Amino acid sequence: MHKDLSALKLIDSDFTMLNRPLAKHYGLVGPRGQRFERVAFSPDSNRGGLLGQASILLRNSNGEDSHPIYRGAWIKDRLLGDPPASPPPDVPGLEDDNPEFKALSLKRQLELHRKKESCNSCHRDIDPWGIPLESFDAVGVWRSQRRMPIGQGPNARKKRSKRVKGVPTESSLVEVNSTLPGGYEIKGFTELKTHLLTHERDRFVRAFVSRLLAYALGRSLELTDQSTVDKLVKTFAKSDYQIDELIVGITKSDPFRTK
Repeated sequence: MHKDLSALKLIDSDFTMLNRPLAKHYGLVGPRGQRFERVAFSPDSNRGGLLGQASILLRNSNGEDSHPIYRGAWIKDRLLGDPPASPPPDVPGLEDDNPEFKALSLKRQLELHRKKESCNSCHRDIDPWGIPLESFDAVGVWRSQRRMPIGQGPNARKKRSKRVKGVPTESSLVEVNSTLPGGYEIKGFTELKTHLLTHERDRFVRAFVSRLLAYALGRSLELTDQSTVDKLVKTFAKSDYQIDELIVGITKSDPFRTK
């Protein structure tokens, strides 16, 4: 906001704000002190945008590992303005306590979960959004493998001496390829951000405007507010999605001035 940058930077950016502990957490060279500073990313960086922030990734994990369902639901709700319906009270879980189930690859776990009729209708539109974020663990650290508990996985019965150091088993590899609603096939975090900017920009912009307007009004939006949202979206786009211009537009809108 202070630099008049586009709100689309929330989806992808070539910089972030870091202090020394956070830079170390991300595995980046950054500030030497506690004060947050702007740090530019290299072209091959695995960060950028809200979805690369550890705070967002940690919030949408189970504390032990990543959680593609939580992360997918967050994207649909917060970034696309399409919150998933609440699960039915008797919906079955992912069988986290079943060792044989946990030994399966994540994608296979989700496939089995979606075979349950009570789960499929929602999860087929949620899971694909969260799978590309599997390259981040529960606390947002970049990874290429899932850590399997001792005694689990297809090679658990093999002697440790027969395992080749540095070669992951099939079940421990992170799977990030996904087919999004509409048939879009993407491979991982970077392609997810590109997809959001190219194919979901309008939905993101409308969701952003709607949430900021609701915050300013101190209430949920109603059907009568949609014309205001339409006007704000148009002026927001003309300003190259500058947040300060959107705030000014909201304060001049009829719903805000008459609340």
